[in-house]
Order: sequence, then structure tokens, then C-alpha cells
Amino acid sequence: MLLILIALAIGLVYASLLYLFSKKYSKPLTVLLFAFRTIVVAVPVVLYVNPYIKQKTSKIEQPIIVFAQDNSASVAMTADSVYYKRNYPKALDSIQQALDKSYDVETVLFGSSAGNGLSDSGEINFSEQYTNVSNALSTIGRQYYKKNVGAVVLLSDGIVNQGVNPELNIDNYPFPIYTVTLGDTVAHPNTAITEVKYNKTVPANMLFPLRVTANATNCKGKDMDVKVKMDGVEVGSAKASVSSNRFSKTFDFNIDSENEGTKQIDIYAGDRKRTVFITVTDKKYRVLCIAKAPHPDIAAIKSALDDHFEFDVKYGESVENIGDYDLLLLHQTADIRQDVALPTLYVVGPATDFEVFNQAQDAVTIKHGAVSSNLDIRGRYNNGFGLFTVSSDIKNELRTYPPLALPHLEMMFNQRHDELLLMNIMDVETPNPLIAFSADAGGNKTAFLFGTGCWRWKLYEYYHHKNNDGFNEIFNKTVKYLLTEKDKELTVNHKDSYITTESVSLTAELRNPSRELVNEPELSLTLRNKKTGDSYDYVFSKGENTYSLNIGMLPEGIYNYSAHATMGGVEYNARGTFPVEAIGIEAQDLTADINRMRSLADQTGGKHYYITEIRKLAGDLKNDERITSISREETRYDDLINMKALFFIILGIITMEWVLRKMFGIY
Repeated sequence: MLLILIALAIGLVYASLLYLFSKKYSKPLTVLLFAFRTIVVAVPVVLYVNPYIKQKTSKIEQPIIVFAQDNSASVAMTADSVYYKRNYPKALDSIQQALDKSYDVETVLFGSSAGNGLSDSGEINFSEQYTNVSNALSTIGRQYYKKNVGAVVLLSDGIVNQGVNPELNIDNYPFPIYTVTLGDTVAHPNTAITEVKYNKTVPANMLFPLRVTANATNCKGKDMDVKVKMDGVEVGSAKASVSSNRFSKTFDFNIDSENEGTKQIDIYAGDRKRTVFITVTDKKYRVLCIAKAPHPDIAAIKSALDDHFEFDVKYGESVENIGDYDLLLLHQTADIRQDVALPTLYVVGPATDFEVFNQAQDAVTIKHGAVSSNLDIRGRYNNGFGLFTVSSDIKNELRTYPPLALPHLEMMFNQRHDELLLMNIMDVETPNPLIAFSADAGGNKTAFLFGTGCWRWKLYEYYHHKNNDGFNEIFNKTVKYLLTEKDKELTVNHKDSYITTESVSLTAELRNPSRELVNEPELSLTLRNKKTGDSYDYVFSKGENTYSLNIGMLPEGIYNYSAHATMGGVEYNARGTFPVEAIGIEAQDLTADINRMRSLADQTGGKHYYITEIRKLAGDLKNDERITSISREETRYDDLINMKALFFIILGIITMEWVLRKMFGIY
């Protein structure tokens, strides 16, 4: 208000000097011209300080109906598989079109994880190998938070083989859930292998445990036979009498791992089969952890490593024979005075002495930033990372992991480095690495984890998925990359295992005698199926200075590969093995869980339908009085200077003043 008064005062003074004592015009015309000049001067004065105006607008928001479609394989493995693959998508589309006139209809497909929209093929294909209903519902709850969601329509067989049981923590779900039970609702006599616990990596020529949990439904009075075969040879068997129609039993086997290599373990229970793969190694690595003080990160990282790692922990004490170890883990310390070149993983945190850290290694220089307090650091996957592959589920979920603690740092890398994870600070993406890798001129590898508190990642993952697969994969692959022989010129990187429904992708690195990454030579690869003997030849594609190869999907089996390149008349070779697994867990239990689907609807105030009743769904949703449009009031602040109408008003007033002066006086 004060600004307007000042602007009017300036306008009045200016107009008074021009018209107050003028005798050229009639009195009415003088008053009009006086008013015009006051406005023309006052308005630019106001605009000079760039004021803004407050505007309130109302927006009508239509209710959203979210269809959560189970895209897992078990739905279409029943006797009605033809219906679900051909007719069901059309029936669902018809219902969605009927609702689309009154609601915003959105579809989320889910299996082990949930994503917006349909699959890459543009249709429901029932190709997912796991079902995680709890993850799907919680993802929808987060993504549609504070949106006008009228209802979630869950279309599933209710069979869960990953994550927690969704009905156990659904009480406070923000939206009503309408459930439609798909699949086979008739309980046939059936056996199922529900869980197999084993170590993926085991020492050579030692007994390793294998625990199998099998269920029998409607098989009372019969015997359940469980057999275990390794590479086609039976290595264990057990039998149990089924005492009830809902029977479950756990069987423990001790199996001789025999010689080194990748082994295929086939488990049979009745007419069900489950296949897993193990890697047998005769090498045991020694890891030395030196820490400033005990910390839960150390136990978390130790638990992520395989059985063929020996893990020793020291706290600030001098270590003799450090060269006997294969890897160093330095947690918030770098005070290692022995001149031994070992691959090293540095964990940098609030207790790290940055001066000592900068003297201990040459890869990166860090110092305190402008902010004195610790920051909450979250990670995001760097899509340009190529040293090894990471599962897509982990890439998508990394942003939701709990934050790490780290002081505000200024960092500068002094040599080439590769960034696995990048930092997000207060949800702002930064270019600083959270996990990075570097190698010196001699090929000695170093990794850096900037932040402490990774143990929270482990707990978070177990709470949401009842496993630590993602956490273990990150640190397992970090350690295995560091342990790759430094004098190995050609390395091929791949996942520990693949499944038949995913593309097999590999990357490769070739180093010249100066330890520099190069990719001028052609790199070829021969792949051989161990069981069938079939072989395939491929050529890697060239990237900036590395190689990549996407083989596509492969049949189940163990595959040996041999990579070959020639550079400067010297031949470079790399060999390895990986398994491709046909995940059979979706085929183990094919009886729809009606009780779970009904419970989810009852606990959230929705309704339950069988697939034969799906036509009723649209009508019931339209009759649900809770599903209504809402009016949202939005407040917006706009700069006054950006109002185009104001410009034309001032221009019009100036023009009118000029015309009147021209007509009735002299200008």
C-alpha cells in the first residue's frame, strides 16, 4: 500500500507540473489529461520494484481409479490360460473404458516390483517370475499420496512368493481396495517347493547345507518324496508322510561340493521341480578390516560376503603381515603405514581424518565444505557405469534407501574414476559420487564409499523384501571387482546368474601394457551350453573405451564362455562361466488365495469379486459415494510486470492522451 501511495504522489507531482497551471485546455479536458498522466507515471514506478499479485484459483480434480494388475506367470498357468492370455485383457480394457468417462483410470503392472503403465510390449503378458503384492500396494500408496484416488482395483490370484504378506500391514492403507481374484480357485491335490535356502558360493570338496521347504495340499495319507540331484546325479533324498490337507515340512541335506566350477542343483518334490545353481571355488580370500571404532556398517558388509571370505577386524592397532591379506576395508580410517599395495575399500564418514586420508591415497582429495553439520546423503544409480552390471530392481529402489551420514565435502579426483552411485542431497541430484572406483598406473584398485550407515540399507531391504539380495549384490560385486587380478589385461564382467526371461548382458575391459583402457581391437566371444554342447559366436560392441554385449535371452543351463582379442600381435583371452536359471517358483503353487484377496478388500472398505463377477465392478465403483470429484484451491503469486494486459492499458492511455492533446491543443 505504501508503494502505491508513493507512486501516486510521484504521478501527481509530474502531472501537476504539466497541467496544473496550463491554460491551453478546457477545465474538463485538463482534469482528464491530468488523470491520464498521473496513471502513466505512477504505474511504471510501481512496476520498477517488481511487485507480485496473489491469485486464488479453484480446480476440479476428477477421482482416480488405479488398476493394479498382477503380471506374474502363475495367473496364466492354470487351465484357463487361453482365456487370460487372449480374452482377459480385452475384458479389462472394456471395463476401464466404461470408467474412463467419469474417472481418471491408470494401470500399474506388478510382479516383483511395480511400475507405471503397461509392459514394454504394450500388453499384459504374465511374464513376471515373482509376485510381491505388498510392494505393489505400498508403491501405489507412495506415488499417489495426496492425490484424489477413489479406489485401487487389485487384480491378482493372491499368490505371494516375495515380500511380506500384504494383509498383515494393510490396516492404515489410504485407499479402499477392490479385489478381483484371478486364476484357479479350486484346491487340487498339489505339492510345491516353497523355499530353498543355500549358499550361492561354497568351498570345494566340502559339505554344504541345503534346506528345502515343501508343501502338500489335499494330499493327506500320501507320501511326499523329495530328491536332490547335482549335475544330474542324485546326491540326497528324503520322505515324509502327509498328515493333513495343508501340510508343510522342511528337509535338510548336506551335499559334497566336489571340485571347482558351477553346479546345477535340481530339487524334486512330487511332480514339482526347482533348479538352483552354486559356484564351487577352491580359493579363500582374506579381508582385513581396520576401523577407528566398532560400527554396525562393518557387520553389515561382512554379512554380505560369501563363505569363501575370511574377515578379520582390527581397531586402531598395528597389524603385522598385512601382505597376507587379499583386501583392505578401512572404515573411517586411513592410517596404514605399511607400504603394501592391496585393493582397498575406503568408507569415509564423519570420523575420518581428511588430512591423513589425502596422504594415504592419490585418487581423490577431500576437504571440509562450507556446511559444518553432517548431511543426509541418498544414492542414485549412474546409468553410465560399466565396470559390472547391477540388477534393475536395485537401480530403481536405490533412491528409497535410508540416507547415509557424511560431512559436507569438497572433493576432487586426481585420476580417472568410475561412479557406481551418485549423491542426492536433500532430494537434489549432485554430480558427486557416493560409491566410486579408481585404479592407479600399476593397476591397483581402490573403491570409495562416501558416507556411513549402510547397515540401514540392509535393515530397510529386509523389512520390505524379507531378504538382503540387493545389499549383498552391491557389496559382493564391489569386492569381487577389487579382487580381479591387477595383471589381467582382459576382463569380462557379468551377473552371477541370469533367468530365462531376462537378457544376458556383458561388459568387458581391455588394457594395453601401460594399463590404459583401450577398445581398438575387435573382441569376440564364444558361448557354449555345458549340457547340450551348443555353441554361439558373438562380437562385442565398442563404447567410449570399453566393450558391451547384449546376447538376449538364453535357455536354462550352465554356459562357458571364451573371449578373445588380438592387439599388437599379442593375443588376450578371458574365460568364465555363468548359469541361466528357469525360475520355477511361480509354477509351484497355482491355487488362488481367495482368503487373502477377500481380507484385503474387507480391511480397506472395498469389495471382493471372482473373475466371473468382474462385470459388476464398474457399476459398484460408480455407486460408491466415497469416489467423488474434489475442488482444490490453489494460491499463485504472479509478477505484476508480466501481465500483458497492463502493458496494453498503459499504451492505450498514452495514446489517448496524445490524441487529445493533438486535437485540442499543441503537443
